[in-house]
Amino acid sequence: MSATWFLLMLAASPLDPARESYQSGELPRARTELESLLYPLRLEGDALEAEAHLLLAATYHAQEELPRAEDEVVRALAAREDSALDPLLYPPDFIAFVGRTRAAHQTRIAELAAERRPRLLPPPTSLTENPATVPLAPTVSRAWYLAPLGVGHLKHGRSGKGVALAVTQGVGLAVAGISLQSALSLRGPDGRYDVGDVDRARSFNTAYLIGAYAFAAAYAYGVLDGLVLTPAPPARPDR
Repeated sequence: MSATWFLLMLAASPLDPARESYQSGELPRARTELESLLYPLRLEGDALEAEAHLLLAATYHAQEELPRAEDEVVRALAAREDSALDPLLYPPDFIAFVGRTRAAHQTRIAELAAERRPRLLPPPTSLTENPATVPLAPTVSRAWYLAPLGVGHLKHGRSGKGVALAVTQGVGLAVAGISLQSALSLRGPDGRYDVGDVDRARSFNTAYLIGAYAFAAAYAYGVLDGLVLTPAPPARPDR
């Protein structure tokens, strides 16, 4: 018995009390119940909202408040355009009233329906928009080309050359640093190399010079390319 009662409670609609009041002719009670459900909206789903607007429109229509009834019909059709009218619930004159309202306010119904739909995409930009009104991106300073590891090229959007410079200079620094540290670690307390470590120290020192020269050459090329070989962007016109 309790399970049956629970299922009946789930099947009950929040509009049932207002519908019963309307059918029994208690229009003020039906009006109050429906207005409290719609303003502010406390109903879930377009179908239920559309039904509530239609029921409130029928209540206004029965009370001869035709402008308010017309507005509720428009809102109902905007919420659900294919809302059906139950001939056992609504009188023929109200069903005809809904048909006339639908025909007379098609544009308004479409506008309200469009406002209810979520905006998934930003509005398109007009191709005739005045370029002077479009904010320009800030200009990146050319002084960034003085920074090592291709920072200047990356800042200016030249990612290919910036990555190449970063890799070349990074490898040169790494080789120079590791080689120098290795060569220094072979020195004795007197600052000299043992006879057996001379060849290894010479190799480390050579590698250190190669790495340092590689870094210096790549850095110099990056500065030259950014400040001399690359033309400066055109100056912005004064507004």
